[in-house]
Amino acid sequence: MDLLQASESLLTGRWLESGKDVIADPVRERIEWLINHNLKKVGTSKCGWNICFTDPIDGRFWLLTYLQSDMHGGGPPTLRVAETEEVKSIVTV
Repeated sequence: MDLLQASESLLTGRWLESGKDVIADPVRERIEWLINHNLKKVGTSKCGWNICFTDPIDGRFWLLTYLQSDMHGGGPPTLRVAETEEVKSIVTV
């Protein structure tokens, strides 16, 4: 899998229909890989739906969110760059 690039600031996963099944798209799979193998967890919001990570390579903060609350599990994930002040206001370390 590819590490995050300096030019990236937003990754949005999607669910794809495959016959009777719903599967993750490649972006969703990359997000999962990044949070499990590269990014370092900083903290979680009080509600538990937002998780903040830092990239050990460039130090940027990344916020993992689930924007489709009407879907089971909040839908597919979104991983986006977050500013320090935003992280401080959302995440409890």
